[in-house]
Amino acid sequence: MLHNSPKLQILEANDYNNRTLHSFRMVGEWQKRPKCVPECLLFHLVTFQWTNYVWEREEELEVAKYILKNARWLKKATFYTEPEDVETLEEKREMLNELASVVRASNSCHLVFESSSN
Repeated sequence: MLHNSPKLQILEANDYNNRTLHSFRMVGEWQKRPKCVPECLLFHLVTFQWTNYVWEREEELEVAKYILKNARWLKKATFYTEPEDVETLEEKREMLNELASVVRASNSCHLVFESSSN
C-alpha cells in the first residue's frame, strides 16, 4: 500500500469495528515486511493519524513502530484509542510508554495519544 503512494503526506488509518486494518490487509500483510522503506516514509509523510487504535494487538504496535522509525519528515502522529476500564489502564499505559519510547526517524515528531468518544 505505501509503496504505491510515493508522494503520500497524510496517512489516516481508521479501525472501524476494530478490523479495518485487517480488511485493508495492512496488518495481515505485515508478515512480509518491505525489503526497502517506502519512499513516502523517507521523503513525504508529515502526518499520521490512527483512529480506534487497538493497543492490545501486537501486530498493530509493530506497524506503528515501523512508521515512527522510518518516517523522516513526520511532524505529528496521533493515536486515538477507545476509553478503557480501570482494570486495563495500567496495561494501556505500558503500551503507550513503549510506543513513546520508539526512536523516531524525525526528531520533530510530536506524539499524541487521545481517547476517542465514539
